[in-house]
Amino acid sequence: MSVWLVYALLFSLIGQTEQDGHPVPIEEVKMYTEETYCASSDCGAWVLKVTWRDKFAENNESEKVSYDIEVLHTQQMKTVHFETIHVMPNKTSYYHWRWTSPIPLQCTSHSVRLRRHNELNIGEWTPLYTHKGQDLNAATTTVYPHDQVFAVGSNITFCCIVETDKRPLSEFLIRISNRTYITKPVPFEEPSTPNIHCDVEGNPSGSTIFIGYPPDDQNLTCITRNLTSLECIWEKGRNTYLTLNRKTTYTLDGRVCEYRKCVIHELKKQVTNWTLIAKNPLGVKTLTDTADPTHRVLLRAPSKISHDAYARNVTLRWSWNEESYALFPMICQVKLNGNIYNKTFNGMGLTSAVLINLQPFATYTAQVQCGSYEHFYEWGDWSEITEFSTKEDIPEAVDVWIHYSEQTTSVLWKPLTQQQSHGIITGYEISIGKIKKDLKTQLCYNITSGNEKSDRIITVSAKNSAGPSPPSTIIIPSYPDSEVDISRINGKNGGFEMSWEEYPYSTCGYVVEWFPTYKKTQCAVAWEKIPKCDSGACNTWNRSGIFEEGVRYTVSVYACTDDSPKLLKRSEGYAIEKQPGKVVNLKGENKGRNVELSWDEVPLEQQNGFIQHYEVIILLSGSETIFDPVSTEEPKVNLKLDPGSYTFRVRACTSEGGGDYATHKMNVEKSSDQIIAATIVGCSAATLIFIIISVLCYRKRKWLKKLLYPDIPEPKLAGKWITKGFYCTQMTEGYMKCEIQEVHSLEHPAISGSLRVLDLISSNPKVVPAQHFYQNISESPADVSYCPVQKLTSIIENPSYNMTIPEPVGVAQISDLTLEMQDSYLPAPNFVQNNFVVKGSDCYKPQSASATNA
Repeated sequence: MSVWLVYALLFSLIGQTEQDGHPVPIEEVKMYTEETYCASSDCGAWVLKVTWRDKFAENNESEKVSYDIEVLHTQQMKTVHFETIHVMPNKTSYYHWRWTSPIPLQCTSHSVRLRRHNELNIGEWTPLYTHKGQDLNAATTTVYPHDQVFAVGSNITFCCIVETDKRPLSEFLIRISNRTYITKPVPFEEPSTPNIHCDVEGNPSGSTIFIGYPPDDQNLTCITRNLTSLECIWEKGRNTYLTLNRKTTYTLDGRVCEYRKCVIHELKKQVTNWTLIAKNPLGVKTLTDTADPTHRVLLRAPSKISHDAYARNVTLRWSWNEESYALFPMICQVKLNGNIYNKTFNGMGLTSAVLINLQPFATYTAQVQCGSYEHFYEWGDWSEITEFSTKEDIPEAVDVWIHYSEQTTSVLWKPLTQQQSHGIITGYEISIGKIKKDLKTQLCYNITSGNEKSDRIITVSAKNSAGPSPPSTIIIPSYPDSEVDISRINGKNGGFEMSWEEYPYSTCGYVVEWFPTYKKTQCAVAWEKIPKCDSGACNTWNRSGIFEEGVRYTVSVYACTDDSPKLLKRSEGYAIEKQPGKVVNLKGENKGRNVELSWDEVPLEQQNGFIQHYEVIILLSGSETIFDPVSTEEPKVNLKLDPGSYTFRVRACTSEGGGDYATHKMNVEKSSDQIIAATIVGCSAATLIFIIISVLCYRKRKWLKKLLYPDIPEPKLAGKWITKGFYCTQMTEGYMKCEIQEVHSLEHPAISGSLRVLDLISSNPKVVPAQHFYQNISESPADVSYCPVQKLTSIIENPSYNMTIPEPVGVAQISDLTLEMQDSYLPAPNFVQNNFVVKGSDCYKPQSASATNA
């Protein structure tokens, strides 16, 4: 016993040492590709599968075994995938590994190797197991993949295998072997059928692929149509965009089915399960349904439908093509003129139905469909449409009314509609007392009012081929009631709204009547009868959309009584106002500065609304003056204007605006009375102003004299003098023209030889420059002053003073002079120094002591 235990331990140690130092290779490695759906056998494989066994794996090991798997491109020995997997050890079974390549496996050779490892030791790699690519033996240029189906949204890498020493010219830019080039991944986001080309000089090639969707069918439903077989139907989902041998195929419980319909000829009257499998190259969709077929009955359409029509009812008949329907309880409904008839029909194998309350003389269409009465599932198919017409019947009673117009009373009635006439109306019959009249097409009848002492009863009936309608009666009173005030009513929302007080003696409601106020057309009256009721809403009437624009209507309310109608209210108004027409007869009258414009109102038929005011525009010819528009409610206006030529434009205005302008031109002139009055007023004003000024000047005469004519001091001379004048006139260029007269003193008579006088008036006058005249009087210009020359009156000679006059003057000696100057300016000498005194209005210099004493 101990010997065997020792041998077991040794063998275990030896095996463990051998395994740890030199791992045993993995056995029975197999490599193959997964089939891909395509039209040809060599269109491109993408999935590589590897299987192997490990003889060191023990079934009783609790820990997983790890394997490293490496995939390489054989020619370049380039690793394209590395993965470590962890599996439970299994000594008797094969391990399986599956890998999807990013490129078709035909593009180039792929090699796989494996190794086993644990946390402490890593085994050695197995030999390379190679799947050969088509780049080893392809005779011509080939593109992969081709003729394959891909889902929308796929990114596909294409490869092109070319001949030796050649290179593609298109998008195949990445080289992975001596003869293989690939593209970058190409995205496909929409269903399509693209063509991929590999352009190689001398030998181009290409491929076609198909982009679509997997099946998306929904709602499998199995029913019976004939109670003996089963039909399964379903709804098609999204379009796959795959056709021919790539389209979706269907199988129902192992039976191949057509699209959307699968028939099972054996019907089990019990709850049954059905499974539908929809499959295409991109995927599989499974649908199921469970039901009792007898509860899923969908009847077929009735056939050979016929009818028997009368005035107000019709009988429909039909038959069934399925014999199994004869004893089947069913319920049916009818579609009449496109609407479901308000009654259903049921029975065992039902084949007829009667429709009542139909419209006489009307055309109808009818269809029939039926369903299961006991276990109703759905309505079955509709039958074909059948058409029929009902026969004529007597008309309904006409709606009759009366209208008073001046001396004429009109009896009116509304035409019957097609539903009311029940046939073709051939005429009307009117009875006035015992008198009957047949009328053809007219809808009103005038009755001349006389001196009737009692009310008259009027009846009206319509006639067709089936006979006359029930008579409609109205009473015409002997004294029509029309004494009510007419009020104004405004339109609202294109119509009128009327309300009135409830009339206690109303027995059959009220009548609202309306007609165009100014259009005297026979039968132009419309009315509406309002039934009597207990609510206050019966005393209100509102209608719109039936009135013309710009037309004035008269709207009246009558109470319906057992006798004649009672007028309660009458109004006039416009439902919709428009701009009015043009005013007429615009004229103007000149009343001095006042102008009176007047015009006639817009004709009633052209007012188109209530005239709110008139607008007057004033234009002055040849002027840019802008007058504010004048508004008036009366058809005249007084204007105060200045004389001139004016243009007046007048238009009427409603709530919708103004109408067209009427134009009038006229001249505004002053009248003779106005001119005389203006003259008198002007003269009176001037006279009054003159009197006021005169009175003021008289009262202020001293102040005015002092202001305008001040006193001028006169020169004082000692002694008695006999003088002559000395006059000078200012000339141009600084010259003065002077004239001298002799001056004598009575106290000092002239002495011969001592006084010499030059009379410039009698002698030859000479022109003396001012600077010569004052040459010996002042020694410097500073001693000269200039004063206004008023009047030079005298020259005095004092024998004690001598002054030499320049030769051009002709005077030898002159002294003690006093000068008076006026109306001009003259240079004034310094009189103090030279014993001269000059007196003027604006300048004065005192005399020296010697001059004064002299």
